Amino acid sequence: MSFVLYAATAAALLWLAHRYVTPIGRTAAIILFFLPFVFVGKALLLGRVYAPVDIPYVTEPLSYMRGPLGVDWIQNGILSDLFTQMIPWRKSVQFALAHHEWPLWNPFILSGSLLAATAQPAVYSPFTLLACLLPVADSLTFTAAINLFIAALSAYLFASEIGCRASAALCGAAAFMCCTAIAFFILWAIGGSWTFLPLVLLGTRRCVRQPGVRSAVLLTVALTLLLLAGHPETALHAVFVGAIYGVFELARQRAHILPAIASAAAAGILALMLSAIYVLPIIDAAPDSGEYQFRKFTWAKQPHGVVLPQAAVRIVSDFFPFLSGQRWKAAEIGTVPLDTTAAGSIVLALAIYACIRVRRAETWFFAGLFVFGILARAGWAPLANALQRLPLLDVTINERFSFAGAFALTVLMAIGVEEILRRGGDRMLLVTACIVLIVITAGTLYLRGSGMIVLRLFPEWSWYAIFGEIGGLAIAGLAIALFHRRPQFAYVVLLALLLQRFLTVGDIYPTLRREVAYPPIPILEPLKKIHEPFRIVAQHHGFIPGTSALYELEDVRGYEALTFARYAFTYPLWCVYQPVWFNRVDDLTRPFLSVLNVRYAVTTAPSPPPGWHEVARQRGTALFENDRVLPRAFIPPHAIVGRAATADTTLEAMQKETDFSQRAWIDAPMPLHEENNAAGTVAIERQKNGFKFRVSMTAPGWMIVSEPAWKGWRAYIDGRRVRMQYADIAFLGIWVPAGNHTVRLVYLPDAFVTGRAISFATLVALVLAGLLKRFQPFLQRRDRGVAPLLLRQ
Repeated sequence: MSFVLYAATAAALLWLAHRYVTPIGRTAAIILFFLPFVFVGKALLLGRVYAPVDIPYVTEPLSYMRGPLGVDWIQNGILSDLFTQMIPWRKSVQFALAHHEWPLWNPFILSGSLLAATAQPAVYSPFTLLACLLPVADSLTFTAAINLFIAALSAYLFASEIGCRASAALCGAAAFMCCTAIAFFILWAIGGSWTFLPLVLLGTRRCVRQPGVRSAVLLTVALTLLLLAGHPETALHAVFVGAIYGVFELARQRAHILPAIASAAAAGILALMLSAIYVLPIIDAAPDSGEYQFRKFTWAKQPHGVVLPQAAVRIVSDFFPFLSGQRWKAAEIGTVPLDTTAAGSIVLALAIYACIRVRRAETWFFAGLFVFGILARAGWAPLANALQRLPLLDVTINERFSFAGAFALTVLMAIGVEEILRRGGDRMLLVTACIVLIVITAGTLYLRGSGMIVLRLFPEWSWYAIFGEIGGLAIAGLAIALFHRRPQFAYVVLLALLLQRFLTVGDIYPTLRREVAYPPIPILEPLKKIHEPFRIVAQHHGFIPGTSALYELEDVRGYEALTFARYAFTYPLWCVYQPVWFNRVDDLTRPFLSVLNVRYAVTTAPSPPPGWHEVARQRGTALFENDRVLPRAFIPPHAIVGRAATADTTLEAMQKETDFSQRAWIDAPMPLHEENNAAGTVAIERQKNGFKFRVSMTAPGWMIVSEPAWKGWRAYIDGRRVRMQYADIAFLGIWVPAGNHTVRLVYLPDAFVTGRAISFATLVALVLAGLLKRFQPFLQRRDRGVAPLLLRQ
């Protein structure tokens, strides 16, 4: 299934690029189509999964199924973000669409969290929507394949634009697609976003050189796809690089400056308007997240540069990729981050050759961009601190400009191949390749024998990195010696490059049988028959958060791009905060778990703790049920109402509470006091993006709903919208009058409604303008035919 969808999508993109951007020959189109097969071919052709769906097997309840399903070992544990975030997000989007809901709310983690406004699920990207046509496991293979294809196609189009013939452009396309950053992060939103950088630069170049509607449309498409790809930080970085490139092109052309700026500005405005449905909810929700507050009030005020030894080691690791993930003995160095500009020794040799032989402005620009990318990635203090002074870049991780450096290197490689073809051969390339080979070999031997490296943190992948870098360049050197004067030179280099990159980064992701991807778990099967809302948890590291989404179970734990700050503030009441990881639950007797509607727990404990009983057990794993669980909405007998001096005061009082079914804390604009709450009953029914409650109250009182109170929730009592208050620090409190009422709770942020209107209106206007332009010649011919008839009359 993934192959059919990939083939149809790639063919459509090739046709669109050929028709509206740059003509693509048949040979080039076929090669571009098959380039992603270097990494995902086995998964596409055999119907397998190209994703780390094996990692959940490290803990219960899946661990006991490793043998029967053939999961003998875990290939790459560093891909943990994918199975705790990206894969569950994909399931959440698919779940919402299957239930005919806007993908706004993710019920499966952190007691409910943002979905579209988290950004990285990329819910409005056309490629995400296409992927959701497939089962989740197959959709992952499709996403990897189409992202790799987009990287290759966009790089090919850009290389063609700057004067490279098809064979040279194909080398650049393969180099960008296979660079370490793309190959590693291809299933992350950040990797998918990076693939659009060449298209942004192409659109920018066209706006400068050929200002007008056609160029503006191309840049609009590139920027819109970039924004919708799901990583706002990368969108900012790519636009920054695009702006620098635009200034470079304007300085070269010195003509049509105002039309060029107008075309680019119009494209940017249109892209923002088309993406308003996505952008506005992010801007609206982000300030309520703990991550934003850290970036804004802590990270932005800290120096972003690193000490010189660490910066030097990061630069060295870009030329010796086997150093990625290594821990160094020197305390000031520590671990080398996985962001990298590395593209392989073959690409490096050809890029150096281009800088030596090709005296063109593009060569110097991209050489400068490479230096910028490698220094930014290194965290070199002067550059890092200078970038920090720029608006918006003060809160971003600017080491991620590494992707721009990697792309610059691949462009230089394409220019180098083009130069060899133009000259009909050049022994200088062989000399350059030999020098690079000697340096890489000597450096590798020195670094491996120096004793400076303590430990490889992630030994599961890049087994053949050293052989690939040295052996691949040696093979390329032999090919250069034999073929540098022949027309087939570029294709020989292309084959050598693909072989090298397959050996170096081809084992980052596992290719697994589809049956491995989230098989049925016997002890959880009975939970499907329960209709009322409930949540689950697992002790310690069991049932790693995110996994529950694939079983459509709601977990109170999670690892999220944007975590509701108020929700995280409740962690001392029931869990253990873990930096850059999920919130761990160790003690099932904590009373606040009942407030969170935690009805079931997955555990390896031999017997249930007080307040719980065992309902099922399979080898190595038990399922306990909470005897004191509170429903999703409940009415406590007592309420402490008012605004405390600080949130810490409320938390301190709540930490002393032993039974939250009896008392709730309501943050309301009045003096703090305790009052008796009315008695009542609540019947709960799920609805699209929310709930419907049938509430019966003996007197006016507070109803508590344990949904995190992100901005965007709306409450209606008998059709009339009412205001809500924060309850128990992070949840929803609704004041319900006496009597019988229907209370409707729906997650529908105002920012989404406004953004949807802007996006749809812009899209309709552009479609109408396009139709009008298409049919304008016909209307003009009709008018010319009607005019003589009117004159005769």
